[in-house]
Formats: sequence, structure tokens, C-alpha cells
Amino acid sequence: MVDFLTADSPISDTSVIKDYIDEDLESPRKTEMRKGSDYFKAKHDILQRKITYLSDGQEIEDKSKSNHKLMHPFFRMMVLQKTGYVVGNPIVFSVEDKGTEAEKFEQRINELLGEVFDDKANMWVQGAANKGVEWLHPYIDKDGNFKYVIIPAEQIIPIYDTEYEEELQAIIRYYSMTVVDGAQKRTRYRVELWDKEKVTYFMQQADNTYALDAIDPNPRYHWYSFNTTSPSEMKANSWGRIPFIALENNDDQIPDLRFTKTLIDDYDLNASDFSNNLSDIQELIWILKGYEGTSLDEFLANIKTKKAITLEADPESGAETARAELPKDARDSHLDRLEDNIFIFGMGVNMKTDKFGNSPSGIALKFMYALLDLNANILIRKMKSSLKELMYFVTVYINMVDKTSYDHTKVKFTFNKSMITNTSEAIDNAQKSKGVISDKTILENHPWVDDAGEEEERIAEEVGRIVLDDEDGDEDVTE
Repeated sequence: MVDFLTADSPISDTSVIKDYIDEDLESPRKTEMRKGSDYFKAKHDILQRKITYLSDGQEIEDKSKSNHKLMHPFFRMMVLQKTGYVVGNPIVFSVEDKGTEAEKFEQRINELLGEVFDDKANMWVQGAANKGVEWLHPYIDKDGNFKYVIIPAEQIIPIYDTEYEEELQAIIRYYSMTVVDGAQKRTRYRVELWDKEKVTYFMQQADNTYALDAIDPNPRYHWYSFNTTSPSEMKANSWGRIPFIALENNDDQIPDLRFTKTLIDDYDLNASDFSNNLSDIQELIWILKGYEGTSLDEFLANIKTKKAITLEADPESGAETARAELPKDARDSHLDRLEDNIFIFGMGVNMKTDKFGNSPSGIALKFMYALLDLNANILIRKMKSSLKELMYFVTVYINMVDKTSYDHTKVKFTFNKSMITNTSEAIDNAQKSKGVISDKTILENHPWVDDAGEEEERIAEEVGRIVLDDEDGDEDVTE
């Protein structure tokens, strides 16, 4: 099918693109992606709820009743937990080989990615958790700089070579933009068709068909280079791969919301209903017999101001109260069960203080983080594969600019998971490990040390300073 989607094809062949996009817009997968993004942004279904009743077969909104819409952002909390746990601390890029060239390669990687990557990594992981997959697009800007940007998965249609989806053959990216049509502004889709060498641009027409965009050149190569002395002599370049990198949330690209949405919706609904009942049902219900007043409003006014009412001279006359009891215990029990299940099946950490205790041990904390750790490990495995793909593009750029021949497969990645720890216990264990394991390992696991290499340099500087002071007679060396 990809062979038909080229600039040399007749315009009528763009009907294939239209079919792809029309089908994608209505696909259950993209609908689920949008719902995951909504819940992360605290746009729950409960916020659209209306209280209605039927009248002559018509459903009518009852605005006289309370309609509290209590939204509980459990999903957002768990996605942020997962994101912070996986990439809350920067990912460390290192080169397996030793020597000056390896150090230069490692330095160049960190220069190109920089601190910006820490922010992009957070967006990448959040998108994957919300949608099941998220895409990163590396590119070279007009000034010749290596850049990368997150492209929302809702905009992407991947096309693979086989049913096993082993090799990416093309990417269709479509996104809405405003165009001026005469005196009116209209929203239409712009389409980018990417292959391993070029990108072709299409524009949606007024009749909902697609035609080649009127830009020059179209199609165009991934990027162009030129000599500053002859800027008009452009040289076409391609990555040799499609410059889009998928980060999958799991093997099946399932969004995290699928496992908890019904539980969260039930929690929102029951909490909202209980709040509505509190607003609509009076705590005391008056039962009146033989009341001489003309209206209930007069009765309530007499009770409030005079503390008394007048009844008819009838033995059956009287006024008594009945208390309306709400099923609070049953509701609390149900909500507690829902909350527990949300964190269990959402594989998160319930941060309630009664779950922690006063000072939980390291073993207790690891047990609490067990499900989050399992969920995070699945994502980390997928992310390592995606980072290897990113290193291909980074290395191609470095080799081109620096005239080097680095191997992107030599780059490895270290994830420093973020977890609450019992600091005193960790320090005590570090001290007890002295002489059993290397000092480097102890430093790497010490809760106060972020960079073991930097800490070793500081220790060496302090030792050298103490020795120099002792040689000058200013200070004694003590054991």
C-alpha cells in the first residue's frame, strides 16, 4: 500500500490516505487514547453527568436536584507516580568502551540531548502511559542543529511491512490547521507521509479529498545541507530510517486507564450521589397531623422563630420528627474497596499515611512499591529499545558533523528509579557493608549521593588536602 502513497502517483490515489485517516479518526484505539489524555487532565466522565427524568417518553434534565460532580484524579496520580519513578531522576547515557574517544562520544551525546531531554523523557513516558504509545521525532532544524520533539500518538498512523509489525515502512502524520478560504477561516487536515528518504505533504480539500500541498519542493528529503560559500547548492540527505520513534507502554500498547477506568467512574459516581443526597435530603423529616397553618413555609417559619406551632383541637393532632438515615457505612466500605482496587489494578502506591506507619522499614517500602516497580520495569524495558533507536539518529548526526565513526550500539542507559527510602536504615546498611563490597558500590547506593564518580573526586580532593596540610605541619592526620 505504501507504494501508492508517493508524490508521483495520480491525485486519485490520495483516496488511500483519506481511507486511512477516516478509519483512524473513528478507531477504538484512538478513542481510547483521547480518553486517557482526558483523564490525565482531570476531565472525567462524571463532569458531563446530567440528572434527568422521563416525561411523555422525553428525557428531561432535572435542574431542581443537586448535581455535584466530584472528580477524583486517581489516574493522574498514578501516571505521575510511574513517570517520576522511571524518569524522575535523569537517565544516564554512557559508552561501553573505554578511552578518550569513548569519553568524547559520551560527552557529545550529553551535549546534544542536554537537560531538555529530561523534560522530553517525562512527556514521552506520560504519553505512553496515557495512550499506550507515544512518539518522538528527531530532526535537524534550518540552522543545522539536532532537535527532537514529542508528536502526539493521536496524529500518527504507522504502516508496517508485515502483520507482525516488525519494521516500520511509513508514517502518516495528520494534524488540523486553520486555512483561509476566501473570506472564511476553515479547519483542515495537513498530512505528512514519511518514508526512509523523503516526506510528502498533502492538504485536505474543501470536498474532503486530499491533494499534494502547494509547497516547493514536494516531496522533500529529510534535511538539506549546504556550504556557506554556496548556499544555493543544496545537498539532499536522509536518515536511512523513518525519523519517528515509538515508546510502547507495554507489549500490547494498552493505556494504563483501561485497567482502572470503570473503578474510577464508580468511585466518582458514588461519591457524587452521596453528596447529592446530603444536599437534597433533610436530616429531620416532620410528620404533621392537624396542623392549622396554611403552608409548609409558614410551619418552618414558626418552628424557626417562635419555636412553636398551633394544632387543631383533635386528639389525633400532633407533630413528630423522623430521621432520614443515609447508608454512610455501606458507602464508606464500598469506596474504600474501590480505592484499594484502583491502586492494585492500576499498579500504583496508595500514599495514605495509615499505609506507611510512622517509620516504615526498607522491606515495607519495597513491598509497597512492588506493583509500581513491576509496572515500571515493563516500561523501562520498552524505553531501552526506544533509546537505542534514538541513539542511531544522534550518532548519525555526530558522525556527520564531527567526521567520526562512532557506533550507536555501544551506548548503554542507566535508570535511577525514584523511591521513598528509610534514609537512616540505608546509611546504616552502607556503613555495615564497608569491607564487604567496594566503596564505589556503597557510594552508588548511599541516599545522599547522586553521582558516585563526582563523590569519589570530592573524597580524593579532601584526602589530598589533608595530606598537604599535614606535610606543612598545619594539621595532624588522624585515623
